[in-house]
Amino acid sequence: MPEQRLIIEMAQGVDLHGRDDTKAARRAVEQALQGASLPIFGTLGVDRETMRVVVHVAVPRPEAVDVDVIAGLLPYGSVEVVAEQGGLDVPVAGDVAVMAVAAIEVFLPVRG
Repeated sequence: MPEQRLIIEMAQGVDLHGRDDTKAARRAVEQALQGASLPIFGTLGVDRETMRVVVHVAVPRPEAVDVDVIAGLLPYGSVEVVAEQGGLDVPVAGDVAVMAVAAIEVFLPVRG
């Protein structure tokens, strides 16, 4: 069945002291979710499990991201997590803060 992207939310997250790319990515996704309200499901009578969710997280070390942890943050639908090169390592007083950015895309089936 064809689908269409209907929702996109974006945010950033930071791990201030642990130099943990997964933690920074998790915080970015949590921040994006806090700004998301999806009344479309109740309005259209669509089952939330029919959505496909693609989560893009950009961090300095994408191979270090535990994609299962990130996927577990999404309560509904079929979830795919894509860890990509990006974000920032920011020197802070002898330490390094890791910044991540996230974009959450929601796709729904289109009935023809």
